[in-house]
Amino acid sequence: MRNLLIYLILAFLFVNPTNKVQAQNNSDNIKISLLTCSPGIELYSLFGHSAIRIQDPSRKLDLVFNYGIFDFNTPNFYPKFVRGKLKYSLGIGTFKRFKRAYQYDKQSVAEQELNLSSASKLKLLKALEENYRPENRYYTYDFLYKNCSTMIRDVIKNEIADQLEYKNANLKSDQTFRDLLGLYMTETPWIYTGINLALGLSCDAKASNHQKMFLPDMLKIGFDQAIVAQDDSSTKLVAKENVILSERAPQTPTPWYKHPVFVFGLIAFIGLVLTLSSIKNKKRFVLLDILVFGSTAIFGLVIIFLWFFTDHLAMKLNLNILWALPIHLPFITILFKKNRPSWVKSYFKYHSIFILLLIAAWPIIPQVLPYTILPFVFLILVRSIYNATRS
Repeated sequence: MRNLLIYLILAFLFVNPTNKVQAQNNSDNIKISLLTCSPGIELYSLFGHSAIRIQDPSRKLDLVFNYGIFDFNTPNFYPKFVRGKLKYSLGIGTFKRFKRAYQYDKQSVAEQELNLSSASKLKLLKALEENYRPENRYYTYDFLYKNCSTMIRDVIKNEIADQLEYKNANLKSDQTFRDLLGLYMTETPWIYTGINLALGLSCDAKASNHQKMFLPDMLKIGFDQAIVAQDDSSTKLVAKENVILSERAPQTPTPWYKHPVFVFGLIAFIGLVLTLSSIKNKKRFVLLDILVFGSTAIFGLVIIFLWFFTDHLAMKLNLNILWALPIHLPFITILFKKNRPSWVKSYFKYHSIFILLLIAAWPIIPQVLPYTILPFVFLILVRSIYNATRS
């Protein structure tokens, strides 16, 4: 009901033809700002957030347009989320409520007031009102290409494209999408591992300054460096910057004994000890092979699913499939057999060579593979060599 009321107010004030002259006269009082929220400690807030603030003191309006809204009650929410078919939407709320939410989560909020002409303000307001219509407010979310930041970048570009020029003087030109994401995961190695296992080769492409604005911080930098041409002169897009909230929740570093390198290293060490024990006692640990090659194959199937059966563009062509081979799965039943077919040794022989070459080439593979998983890949090599040399 609140959003409906806000929608009707906006439609009446800024779109209704009978109010056109009045809106033009009062548009100088309207302030349009970009809000940039700092990263939070939860996964969904790890990369920050962007929103648009609209203030009209004469009408006591202080609203936030937020492109990051989704509904947990959506039918088949999790299947849609996994397959990249979950709809996000543009929502409108009061600034007071928006501020309170980020204050509770201890995330800082910076505001950049935009230096726009009266005509540009009205065009942008009309575009936001149009985007908020029920038939237009929903969009298919994409982590890198269509999110809360890119939607703001694009709506402003579309409305004042002939006036706006991004300088981006302080953005590095050689950063990839993966490099940019990595800036936010230094204290969260498990998230680093999970995201880099899921993201494919396309994330290792160099991001243009325009593309870098998928991150709220980069959108903020882009706006700060932008020039807007109006009234036969050029001025900075950002008129001034305000700090709304300054408190930031500190990220707690992961203890060394919980770090994925240690955990996977411990698993690899146990696997190596069991392998040496099996060589000494001439006894196979079939269960170990089932756990190593079975889990590897299952993860490979997950990669294939994300690659071919979802709409996540960032998860296509994932070279983690090189070590997480799904073809191991049919071998599970063969590993139980006491007398294995002779070709099994040949299979593991060539697989050992392949994995050894993969580990050697790990730093130069076109896709950055997570270093944290290397101890487990080493265990795959150890068990593959063992099976290649045992009858």
